[in-house]
Amino acid sequence: MRPVRNTLTTGAVIALVVGLTATAAPAQAATPGASTPAAGTRCATGTLSVQTLRSGCTVSSGTIALPDGRTFAVPAPGESVMASSSAAPGAPELAEVVIANTGTGGVAVRIDETWSGSAPAVRREQARSAAASAAASAAASAPAAPAATTAATTKCTSTANERNPYRWSSTVQWYYNESGQKSSYAKDALRKAANAWTGTIASCDRTVTSSARNSYVRLATQVPGLTDKGGCSKSNGYSVVGWGKLPSGTLGVTCVWYDGNGIAKESDQRYATSYKWSSTTACSGARFDTQAVATHEWGHLYGLGHVKTGTGQVMEPSGGYCDTGSRTLGLGDMTGIAAIY
Repeated sequence: MRPVRNTLTTGAVIALVVGLTATAAPAQAATPGASTPAAGTRCATGTLSVQTLRSGCTVSSGTIALPDGRTFAVPAPGESVMASSSAAPGAPELAEVVIANTGTGGVAVRIDETWSGSAPAVRREQARSAAASAAASAAASAPAAPAATTAATTKCTSTANERNPYRWSSTVQWYYNESGQKSSYAKDALRKAANAWTGTIASCDRTVTSSARNSYVRLATQVPGLTDKGGCSKSNGYSVVGWGKLPSGTLGVTCVWYDGNGIAKESDQRYATSYKWSSTTACSGARFDTQAVATHEWGHLYGLGHVKTGTGQVMEPSGGYCDTGSRTLGLGDMTGIAAIY
């Protein structure tokens, strides 16, 4: 699946999930005349560039630095990590990123639509992505939506949905760190958002059943495994939702770690503390509705990607201020989650 990129002009929505923030190793200074690692050899330790990964060298730990300044902890061999984000009104989105560590094949990096890194790893990940897209297209052949009554595509007439390259095979056990939270009832809003995608879902005069499931465990002192620039830290086995600094214009980021079979194992989510938020029934002013944004982020966590702006779905990249309507799934959202689960 590939993300749908949009120019955001009206609103913003989302991102999420798990672990302790790892400290990136110091960047290595370039050595004039230094030899490039050979394919199959071990990369130098520390912070690696995408250019270095193109040599095909293997990595078991360390940090990858992207051209936009974000850093990602290298996932374990045979595992991948994906970061998705949403932006505030008028702000550009952070590029969607996948870091796939194939082990002996090296590391592949996808930044939006573009793959780079080790050639064998890139070929493998492209093949997996194509297979997943074909399977998603076949699984998503849902009943046709009712004919639209207007020219505009609306929440209950569009079946638009996109899938990320992972799903959960077990219950998502998650924790909440309330430090820095920007609304009084944020935890309740997050729990409602998590449950919006599970069980029997009724919306748009339709009903679907989703086997996706989650269980809130408790409050935690651990912080979500994300950096202030929106990168993903090292996986630690705990899915944590919390608050913190993010790049200007970014509302939230969700990181999901998954294995070579596309089974998710951990997810962390961070919401930006630089904006005003609301978690009450009524929302007014230049605030973002916590439940609405979190519903979008939990969509990412469960395996859904962005759809085009104008389809009226929760998984649009942007939802706007006080967009309480995005607490409820659209037809495309329902079609997507039912196809995955």
